[in-house]
Amino acid sequence: MPTSVLLVEDNPADAFLLIEMLEDADQQWEITQAKSLRVALEYLENSNFEIVLSDLSLPDSKGLTTFIRIHAAAPNLPIVVLTGTDDQELAFQAVAEGAQDYLVKGKIETEVLVRVIRYAIERGKIIKQLHDEVLERQRSEQTLLSIVEGTASVVSKDFFRSLVHSLAKALNVRYALISECIDSPPTRVRAFAFWNGDRFGENFEYSLEKTPCEYVINRGGFFYCPRRVQSLFPEEEGLVEWEAQSYAGVALTNSSSELLGHLAVLDEQPMENESRYRTVLEIFASRAAAEMERLQIEEALKLSEEKFSKAFRSSPNAITISTLRDGRYIEVNESCLQMLGYSHEEMIGQNAIDLGVWSRAEDRMKMMQLLEEQEAISNLEFELRKKSGERFIGLLSAEVIDLENESCLLVSATDITTLKQAEKALSRLAEIGELASMIVHEVRNPLTTVMMGLNAFKKLTLPERFQEYLSLALDEAERLQRLLNQILLYAKPQTLQRTELDLNHLIGEMLVSLQNTPAAIGKQLEFTPNPNSIQVLADQDKLKQVLINLVTNAFEAVAEGERVTLRVQKVDNQVDLQVHNGGVPIPPEVLPNLMKPFYTTKANGNGLGLAIVKRIVEAHGGELQIESSAEAGTRVTVRLPIH
Repeated sequence: MPTSVLLVEDNPADAFLLIEMLEDADQQWEITQAKSLRVALEYLENSNFEIVLSDLSLPDSKGLTTFIRIHAAAPNLPIVVLTGTDDQELAFQAVAEGAQDYLVKGKIETEVLVRVIRYAIERGKIIKQLHDEVLERQRSEQTLLSIVEGTASVVSKDFFRSLVHSLAKALNVRYALISECIDSPPTRVRAFAFWNGDRFGENFEYSLEKTPCEYVINRGGFFYCPRRVQSLFPEEEGLVEWEAQSYAGVALTNSSSELLGHLAVLDEQPMENESRYRTVLEIFASRAAAEMERLQIEEALKLSEEKFSKAFRSSPNAITISTLRDGRYIEVNESCLQMLGYSHEEMIGQNAIDLGVWSRAEDRMKMMQLLEEQEAISNLEFELRKKSGERFIGLLSAEVIDLENESCLLVSATDITTLKQAEKALSRLAEIGELASMIVHEVRNPLTTVMMGLNAFKKLTLPERFQEYLSLALDEAERLQRLLNQILLYAKPQTLQRTELDLNHLIGEMLVSLQNTPAAIGKQLEFTPNPNSIQVLADQDKLKQVLINLVTNAFEAVAEGERVTLRVQKVDNQVDLQVHNGGVPIPPEVLPNLMKPFYTTKANGNGLGLAIVKRIVEAHGGELQIESSAEAGTRVTVRLPIH
């Protein structure tokens, strides 16, 4: 059934916000709005409601009079007062006159609103029930009500001790305790407040097995044993030690009906009047559970703040917190100081415009406009400025947060200037690649025609000297064609046809063909596979091209009779494919240039082989390394991610 609410509020914006908050909550509501006291009183006369939410300042009534007239019209209905920040004293007066609670406009959150309504309704029901019992039962029940009302205002570290003491006094029993569950599902509890007849006892932990508390916890409700409790639970030594004859307990649950612990009383005498024990325990349990939940929320909030603080301080991104109203920096992290070049003292209390962080003030206005429309923005690029005046491109994400009841702006920024420059360079390289491809195609076609003509002349009977000229021309044309093919291969993007490959198996299949290359004549090739199968996600043809190039280079670097070795080795989540050879080491000044296009140390080389290998390896998400020394020889390592 939906909870029926009478909302007495004449301000459309405040009413809309409250209704929207309630509709967002995971609960059904039936909300009736009255914009004046007269209409509210008519609704109260003709309709039934479970709670009233009322502003005290209405068109036809102001101040405490508004509450008094509503309360007089519905004395048993819980009323929660809505007040502005400057009217809290008036709200206190209303609570003193009988209002269940008050809420300050502008500081209301959905969770708090729902909880206040729920507790107000529950307290209203309990107080009404208690009031009815007071009217028809004993005079001592009036004392109980006074004790409950007194306890309800206590919120401190001694709250639970005061609660069990008051509970024992109200029910005239020797023992009272409150516990919390310490595991899930619950098998053990910890009593953290214990009244032991004439003093507070030490806190203690115990197993629920074969105890009356087990009934309370497992059933999640009320358990009552008015006499002979030791006979029902003969294995519970605590009952014997306390000489307990009777027991009553109730489970403690939070607003989400999750079990928190239990509240129990025990006595050396039998208990009479189950209804009274249930009522009183449930009253105290409601207050205890609310306080336990509040403390848990505070602790969770504290932990959340600690986690945020740790992430804030250690984040590699520059993070700032500033007021939304005027943009003053409240806090900035170390990454921000390093990125902008300011000290902490120079930034705190200043705003970004005054410091000149924004190269263009209109960019900040644009960001704020987007935040008004979207509440949060992600990965937008803006030009920013350091203390030195250096400009850079920042990638910004931002959202509005509430910090100590003030709207603030949380901004995370990363300097992507280098990345943008790299993107520009890559774009330029792509353009050059397209141009190179076009030139290669334009040259290769007439070159093919020239080669056809030279081959035709080769068939003619010509003097030996002219035949030598033709052979030399053909050799140079073929070399030029190979160079053009290599340039085309280097220039075009590395598109991969990936399949799952076993590196040991792939290399094993290639050993014969690698050993039969012209460069391998008179030399040895040795392969050491990895003991276990290693799978990579790779383009088989491209990987073969890498192997052929590296092994051929190694063969060309060693003398006849010497050996080239291949090894597959697992390193963490990667695999190393190593090609090793002896021979003359590569000079240290040459090593950094070997993978650059058109750099070669060979008389007939074109300088594209290793450049192409590097591009293929990087397209696979790997890296290419070359090491060389007189002692260890030359080792080329292809490192690839394992699939």
